[in-house]
Amino acid sequence: MSDVTTTATPEVLDVGALPSLADYGYDGGRGGYRRFCANVFQSDGPRFLRSERGALVMFRHADLRAMATVPQLTTLAPAQMFGGMLAGPPPEEPPVGFAMADLIKNQLFSTNAPLNPVLRRILLNQIGPKPTAALADSTRSLATDILEALPTGTPIDLVRDVAEPLIGRYWGGLIGMTDEEALRAAAEARKMTPMLFLRQTPESVAEADAAAKVYRATVEQASDRNGARPVMAKIAEELAAVDIPDDLDHVGYVPRTAGAFLAGNLFDGFHTAALAATNTIYALLGRPEVLAELRSSPDKVAAAVSECLRLEPPVIHLNRFAHDDIHYDGHLIPKGTHVMIMWGVAGRDPAAFPDPDTFDLSRSQQGSTSFGGGAHICPGRFAATLMAKSLVEAVLQSGLTIRRVEGPDDWIDNNAMCQLRRLPVVLERAPSGKYLCTEDSKGGI
Repeated sequence: MSDVTTTATPEVLDVGALPSLADYGYDGGRGGYRRFCANVFQSDGPRFLRSERGALVMFRHADLRAMATVPQLTTLAPAQMFGGMLAGPPPEEPPVGFAMADLIKNQLFSTNAPLNPVLRRILLNQIGPKPTAALADSTRSLATDILEALPTGTPIDLVRDVAEPLIGRYWGGLIGMTDEEALRAAAEARKMTPMLFLRQTPESVAEADAAAKVYRATVEQASDRNGARPVMAKIAEELAAVDIPDDLDHVGYVPRTAGAFLAGNLFDGFHTAALAATNTIYALLGRPEVLAELRSSPDKVAAAVSECLRLEPPVIHLNRFAHDDIHYDGHLIPKGTHVMIMWGVAGRDPAAFPDPDTFDLSRSQQGSTSFGGGAHICPGRFAATLMAKSLVEAVLQSGLTIRRVEGPDDWIDNNAMCQLRRLPVVLERAPSGKYLCTEDSKGGI
C-alpha cells in the first residue's frame, strides 16, 4: 500500500459520484482538450473527475506530479489492454486486433517493475540524451534537405511532406532502413491512430490493425536485415540477458528479438514525434513576433519548442491502474481503480504555469508534463524534442517562410492525442536570403 500523504481515516474516493469529463467539455481530441482546459480551471473547478468508462480522472499538475512517483499506480499490462487475445500461442487465423496487441506487448509502456527499468535502460542506451545529442547536426541537415527538396509557392502538407519524412528518416537511420521503408513505417504509424480513439468501432479497429501488420513487418524486416549493426546487435545481446518471467497481467513481456523490441517502441517514436514536430510549427505559425525573436536569438529555439509543446501537447492523456490501495491526500483510491492521467491538461494548470494561454519564451519549464512523468516518462522525449528543434532551426537558417493555407484546422476528434490530420502550408523563399514576413490572420514563419 502507498501512503503519499498519511491520514488516520482516509475517505474512499467514490469515483462514480464524481462529475464527468463530459460535464467540462472533454470528448477527446484537441478541440475537447481546449474546451476542457478553459472550463475546468475556474476558481470553483473540481479536483477529480470520472471518465465515460468510469475511470478516475486526474488532471491538476500537483496531483499528477505526486502520483507519478507512486509505484502502485502502474501502467496497463498487455492482458489488461487486450484481454484474453494474447493468451496461449498465436492463433492460426488471428482475429482483428491481434496484430495491434502482438505489437504493443513488446512496448515499454506496457511493462511495470521489475521489467520496466530493465527494458528502459536497454532503449535509453540507444535513444537517450547522449546518443540523441550526438545526432543534432545530422538531424538539422536532414530537416534542411527535406525543406530544400520541396516546391515553393504551391501548397504542401506539412504533416506528410515534412514531419513524417523527418521522423521516418531519423528512426530509419537508426535501424538502417531505406528511405522508402522509413516513409512507409511513418505513414503506417499514422494509420494506426484509431487505436488511440476514445470510442472505437469495428471499422476503426480493423483499420489500425491492418496498419499495424504493415508497420511491424517493415520495421522488423529492416532490423533483421541489419542485425549486425551495433544498435541491433547490442539490443539483441541485452534482451537475451533479461531473466524476468513474462507476466502479461502485470509485469509485461520480454521481446524476443531486437526487431520486435524496436517495432513496439518506435511506434511512439514515429507517431508521437511526428505530432510534436507538427504541433511545434503549428504553434509558431500564428506568432510571427516569436519567430522574429528566434531569428535574432537562435539560442532560444529550445525554449520555444518546450513552450510550443506545453501549449499544443501531442499527448492529452494516458491510462493507469491502481495495482494496490493508494492513500493520497486524505483519499483512498481502491485497488483495481482505473485512472486517466491527463498529462497535456496539466501543462495549462495556472497553479503551475501562470497565465497559461500566453506564449512566454522566458517561462520555466520545470515540472513539464508534455511527455509524462515518473517511472513511465516517455523515453523518446529527447529525440522528439531534437527533431522539432531541428525543424525550427532549419526553417530559420534556410530563409524560408511557411505560410498557412486559408481554411479550418483539421484536428482529429475522439482522440487521446492533439493530432492534425493535415496542415496545408506554402513555402516561400526570400530573394537574396532575406526573410519574408507575413502577418495575416493565419500568420507565418
